[in-house]
Amino acid sequence: MVKMARAKLLSSRLFRPDHKDHVFAILSQRLCLEPNLANAEVNSLSDRSVAQHMKLLTNISNDRGRLHTYSPSEPILVLGAISHLYKAYQDDPLTPDTLGPVLTTFTQGLCNVGLIETGQLGGIAARLLLLTARDFTAIKMAKGDFLKPVRFLDVMDALLCRDEWDGDDRVAFENAFSNAYVNFTHWIVTEDSLPDVPDE
Repeated sequence: MVKMARAKLLSSRLFRPDHKDHVFAILSQRLCLEPNLANAEVNSLSDRSVAQHMKLLTNISNDRGRLHTYSPSEPILVLGAISHLYKAYQDDPLTPDTLGPVLTTFTQGLCNVGLIETGQLGGIAARLLLLTARDFTAIKMAKGDFLKPVRFLDVMDALLCRDEWDGDDRVAFENAFSNAYVNFTHWIVTEDSLPDVPDE
């Protein structure tokens, strides 16, 4: 199934980290990216995203000048995106080497030219940092099983650098969080409010 999702995300093409359509398709599945509708180039990006990269067309403006698209929250598509992001080919071992060129294309080819709403960049950066720390933890500790929960402290170590963030309090953190695990692979937008008091 992941192999099929991987193929569907890029219309059976090889992933190119320098291709902004490919990067937008892969990161949209994980970071909940939406294009900046005020940018004139966005319609062609949106059109290609729907035709070739599994985005959903949700609305067309009355003047037919704007396409509104949405990335479905489909775990199998997310696993396909992860596979493209950390493997050159389906049988290759997981490696974070592709992430640098992907982020260069994302920042220079999509964000800096206004294809992604600038008001969202702080949120996008936070989502990217958390996902990257979780991904690297899964690659290192869970042998690339992105469905398996990973230890919260391992994610914090990846995010904040093991020898720097906890200082003399490591034992206290280990005692408090040694059995705490997290599991997330992507972000979604929801119109539902979070409960005031979370359940257990």
